Amino acid sequence: MDYKKISVPFLDNSTIQKSADDFKNDFWEEVVPIDIEKIIDVKLGIDIIPSPGLQYLCDTDALISSDWRSITVDYNRYLDERYQNRLRFSLAHEIGHFILHKNIYKSFKIKSTKDFQIFIKEIPPIQYGYLETQANKFANFLLIPRKKLILETEKCVKKNSELNNLIILKKLNKKDINAYLAIPLSKIFGVSENAVEIALNEIDNGPISI
Repeated sequence: MDYKKISVPFLDNSTIQKSADDFKNDFWEEVVPIDIEKIIDVKLGIDIIPSPGLQYLCDTDALISSDWRSITVDYNRYLDERYQNRLRFSLAHEIGHFILHKNIYKSFKIKSTKDFQIFIKEIPPIQYGYLETQANKFANFLLIPRKKLILETEKCVKKNSELNNLIILKKLNKKDINAYLAIPLSKIFGVSENAVEIALNEIDNGPISI
């Protein structure tokens, strides 16, 4: 395939969020953190295959095949507890490709790390950027459902009287509040603090008004 001719369709945030919400509603309940590994392995029947050196060879810790039968993950990171939140996000990212890019990704015919290396080398950077950005947004919407995020954010603020007072007195701007809240919320959703900050900053007019 001539990867240089790839054109990734534009998807806006609302389309990506609806796809993530629909996927969650089909395969999971409201409880968080979402067990994306269980969804992939048990409910979708996609094999998760640990592979030594994947991160080094391909500069990625997870890679889905174009036939949708397997997701290869970096062996060391798969076994290392320190990377579990990162790996959870990476798995959700690969499912983003599965949901959002089914037709185009199938045409890539990626079956091995070597195929992926060729793909990365030849695809135009801007088109690859579109693919990755869309899959990242899907993962964020999936692992941090916005309705649940608003509820958990309100709980965190109520539990923290000092923060609540600062908000009432308008001593903090919205981004500072979100950075503060991202610490406890990241543990609730099983993702990085940065992922939670992105989610909070994207919510229109909230969830905390200042």
